Amino acid sequence: MFKQSRIKLLALAALVLSAAVSAHTHLESTLPADGAQLSQSPEQLQLHFARAVRLMHISLEEKSAGQVKLAFTPGAVAEKDISLPLPALQAGEYTVSWSTMGGDGHKVSGNFSFVLGAEK
Repeated sequence: MFKQSRIKLLALAALVLSAAVSAHTHLESTLPADGAQLSQSPEQLQLHFARAVRLMHISLEEKSAGQVKLAFTPGAVAEKDISLPLPALQAGEYTVSWSTMGGDGHKVSGNFSFVLGAEK
């Protein structure tokens, strides 16, 4: 009897843990893609997540010129696909940093980069 209860308890714990892990999301793709070499300024940033998230922060920084101003307000609605318009960018090395909040309240953050113009 004790052994059977213990097995049921372990199975329940595994189920709860696997549900919690699967609730977290990740960034599946971006446009521009991470590491892209672009010849012209992109018109927008696109982020595609595995599950709907609220975008809480996003920034764009050029390596030598610094921050690029973006028209961004934190997301009130969870979305899998997020697009932001971009101003005309000058040649340079850019890094996008972002953070999201999933439906379970878990925060996820990351970054990706791209180069516009000639390689440096």
